[in-house]
Amino acid sequence: FINYVTKAGSKGPAVFRTEAGADVSTNKFKAQGSSPSVRQSVSGTVGQFDYRVIGMVRRINDYIDADGNVIPPQLGSGIQNSTVKSLLAKIGYSFGRQRVEAAFNAYEQVADIEWAVKNGNIATGAPATAIPAVRRPGQVEEQNKSQVANVVYSNAALFGSRNSFRAQAYYVDTTSWFQYAVNRFPLFPEAPNGQSGNLTKKSGARFDVNTPLRSVLPMDGALLWGLDLMRDDTKIPLVDGRQFGIPQVLTSTAGFVQLQMSPFDKLKVSLGLRREASEVEVSDYTSLFTKARITGGTLDFKTTPKNAGLVYSPSKLFDLYGGFSQGFDIQQTSQNFRAWPVDIDLTRTKPPANVIDSHEVGVRFHGHGMRASAGVYQLKSSNGISYVYNATAPLEPRAVVAPDKVSGIELTADYTGVDDWVFGTTYAKSRGKADTNGDGNYDTPLQNRRIPPPSLTAHAEYAFAPGSFVRVQALYSGKRNAFPNTVPNRFHEGKVNAYHTIDVSARIAMAANMDLSLGVRNLFNRDYFTNYSEGFNTNDNYLKAPGRSISMRLGVNY
Repeated sequence: FINYVTKAGSKGPAVFRTEAGADVSTNKFKAQGSSPSVRQSVSGTVGQFDYRVIGMVRRINDYIDADGNVIPPQLGSGIQNSTVKSLLAKIGYSFGRQRVEAAFNAYEQVADIEWAVKNGNIATGAPATAIPAVRRPGQVEEQNKSQVANVVYSNAALFGSRNSFRAQAYYVDTTSWFQYAVNRFPLFPEAPNGQSGNLTKKSGARFDVNTPLRSVLPMDGALLWGLDLMRDDTKIPLVDGRQFGIPQVLTSTAGFVQLQMSPFDKLKVSLGLRREASEVEVSDYTSLFTKARITGGTLDFKTTPKNAGLVYSPSKLFDLYGGFSQGFDIQQTSQNFRAWPVDIDLTRTKPPANVIDSHEVGVRFHGHGMRASAGVYQLKSSNGISYVYNATAPLEPRAVVAPDKVSGIELTADYTGVDDWVFGTTYAKSRGKADTNGDGNYDTPLQNRRIPPPSLTAHAEYAFAPGSFVRVQALYSGKRNAFPNTVPNRFHEGKVNAYHTIDVSARIAMAANMDLSLGVRNLFNRDYFTNYSEGFNTNDNYLKAPGRSISMRLGVNY
């Protein structure tokens, strides 16, 4: 269960905070190499009401690589040369052991049509470069916009009992427009170009009751049970009105129960069950890539995911833990079938759902100024999805549905045994393979979109005064070459090379109501390609990473 909790209003009269700052490239000291921002908040309490309002505006200009060159926009990202605006307003009313709160969040990011991409060359190591963009007929700015409304009622003593009750209703409305693509639909010579988007309206409700276990059994713990309702209406159009993907409406109803208990002092146990029924209404669709007729209809899915976990603490220093959980994933009908080569009736083929079984075991240590953990995990998907090169539609990958496994290890350690110092390190590595030919052997490597290269981090932080510290952190990102015989344009099969970077940050309490934050990213101005661009494996998305930049933020409370 994931529960997002944002801050309530501060106690007492209104408290204001203003933050202003900028990120500046050290390789191009010009306005276009800096990204200024300002953030304003106010919070307080009036009687039984509390409130919090936060607004932010940020201008993101050019990203500059280690050689001082402008990095072209990553395909579909719409981040560079954009203006970001966001607003969060939240109000709450508390009465007795009950509370009602409502929140609204609006976010908008719109990117200028300023830079286009001149293809790089993966074979020679030449990066893609930025060239001035020319607006094309029908092209709009890449953008992401969203509005989220949320209302929650909670009662810590339902009908005077020890049960607590929570009811939530929410509404989400998002709009995104991605990159303009030339000649993406060659089978329609009258309109071969296009710019795709995503329009989603989602609404839902959740009701849950938390029952202390001591009220029914002689042991510590809690029983959480309730109901989830959700409706998701998604359309994937082109700017010109054609449907790029398959419109669909998902409705879902799920009942759940989660038990957490401590049968005896050193053991904690968690058991859960969820019964979910989903219905997807898929519209009829004609593929813009193949002209195939996709017949939609109603697709029904029912599943009962389960979870179980335990933590055993043989001493105050060690915890041993293990867990099993299941997830349920409905195929992305639009992306998987929008380039289907032949006519198909989805109600007859009924794309299978994906059930994901997850296992993990590990140990945690906490004592003598040290916190450390070591864990291993495995995720097994009954119908995982990979996207591979499609010779019949080179600009649209083909979806392959097959069982797959992902396993990995994660290590963490933090040491606070020296006054005013914190030291830490992490390590993570995973691998994954699929059974694409159905012979029971998992022997096809999963793509880079699923498996990242190994990573090692380390950090040291020193608190030199109350509210002030300096931190140095290092990252080593390893290599991955799971497809040694690949060629450019085979999506997510590129060779990922290793790199390392060091960042420095500091916070200085300048006065009782003022603080200054400073940071240097990529301190030594390392010149490297991003993991994503190397792994994505196309010449138009073969992008360098940003070089060294400095960030400064001044905050004032009043």
